[in-house]
Amino acid sequence: MSILPSVVPDRPLLVLKACGLEAQRLAKTCDAVGYRIIVCDSSEDVLIRMQEQSPMAALIDAALHLSDASELCSRLRDSGSVTPLLVLCDSSDFSDRVALLDSGADDVISRPYAIEELLARLRVWQRRSGMGHVDAAGDLLSHKDLTLNTETREVQRAGSAIRLSVKEYDLLLFLLRHAGQVQERQRILEAVWGENFFGDANILEVYIRYLRKKIERPDLEPLIQTIRGVGYLLN
Repeated sequence: MSILPSVVPDRPLLVLKACGLEAQRLAKTCDAVGYRIIVCDSSEDVLIRMQEQSPMAALIDAALHLSDASELCSRLRDSGSVTPLLVLCDSSDFSDRVALLDSGADDVISRPYAIEELLARLRVWQRRSGMGHVDAAGDLLSHKDLTLNTETREVQRAGSAIRLSVKEYDLLLFLLRHAGQVQERQRILEAVWGENFFGDANILEVYIRYLRKKIERPDLEPLIQTIRGVGYLLN
């Protein structure tokens, strides 16, 4: 069953997977600050809603079953969804957060958290996601055998298409725009995750690893270079 509050239809849409009082609290808070909310109480409902709608982001509460949240993220990514996924979890263990990120989540918030932090991250997604991509004008960027079309968001390496998540795309776009220039870690975090990013700085290393797995192969020249103690370089 889904809860669809009576709202103005042109407000940014969020899909929320949560149950009970947590679902009511988050739905009420997000609705009050201007988001449309679809609350789902099952993974199957989330999958259907994500296909039917074009949400700005999805919030997934993993309070009871971390593995269920990981499986849902994986299923959404396997279905082709690039919608930002923000997971709320009770674990403060870094390995659990990494597991969620590896399964397809774009961000993870551990309890206890301030609702102001959650809303700040949603504002970041609103700026970075389909409500306002990093680049609005159509353009074709290239570096060696890597190309990125900012209008269609298509990425290719050596003629092969590469499917990226929203955050992977934003990170690659930033590196492409500064190809050949060493970029400090903090500058990358501010440019891709926003100046008010509250999360674990290790998230950058996680997403660099994601990009390397997708755009680099043993038969191709490595492109992303780590500059120890400084940051990264698209070489």
